[in-house]
Amino acid sequence: MRSFLCIAIFAAALPAFGQAAAGAATISLVTDGVERSYRLYVPAGYGSERLPLVLAFHGAGGSPEGLAELTGFDALADRERFAVAYPAGVFADSSSARSWNASAGDGVNDVQLARDVIADVGARLAVDAERIYVTGFAAGARLASRLACELADVLAAAAPVAGLQYPDGCVPAAPISIVAFHGKADAVHRYARIEGSAPEWRTSFETAAEGWRKALECPAGAMEGGFAREPSLVVRVYPPCAGGADFMLYVSETDGHVWPAGAVERIATFFRSRKRRPRD
Repeated sequence: MRSFLCIAIFAAALPAFGQAAAGAATISLVTDGVERSYRLYVPAGYGSERLPLVLAFHGAGGSPEGLAELTGFDALADRERFAVAYPAGVFADSSSARSWNASAGDGVNDVQLARDVIADVGARLAVDAERIYVTGFAAGARLASRLACELADVLAAAAPVAGLQYPDGCVPAAPISIVAFHGKADAVHRYARIEGSAPEWRTSFETAAEGWRKALECPAGAMEGGFAREPSLVVRVYPPCAGGADFMLYVSETDGHVWPAGAVERIATFFRSRKRRPRD
């Protein structure tokens, strides 16, 4: 009887099946035969409600913990009620062994990693399948760009920061909304391409933005606006794109290769009102 009582008390103290505990946890999983990991943050006070999910990819040489600290997504997740999964990169590029396979070449399968993380989180808590998003910084933004193309039928929106890339020949399977952030003083991922750019930065921000505008079938001629308190920042909002997708660019005249101040709040605002679009 005592043994049964102890087991019952222990079981009552555990989260319910399929329910993750609030806070941060590092989780391992196997993707494409390779052991990988991600940091999952579940907002404080989570019970059983259906939550939006944000996938957040660190820059080359970074870490899930570093990106969480850099962006402040955890605190925002508590306030806005969403979960955040921060995968850990293992792909080797020209600058780090902790990066992402953001091109379509052979090697680490980070597209499958994203699919597997979404499924794994969905087995741990109630995920709103209509509100799954992706963001990333630098090399993580390049992967976020690739995922926006290849997982357009899974994701509702993408927010690449300091690393927007247009995947060669991208034809999204469904409309997807994109907001991107970039600084004209970025010496790593150039706003305008120059000789000597690192090989993984195959296109400039300007080229990538125009590629996405065409892929999303957005009319030319964005409306531009500014901010009285941030005079160096310009926002470009394109007319509605095919299938109701939105395309918005925040461009700083002075920022370098950084995560901009205020970006996380603007990303949350953009994500909040967007759900996955149906296929054509």
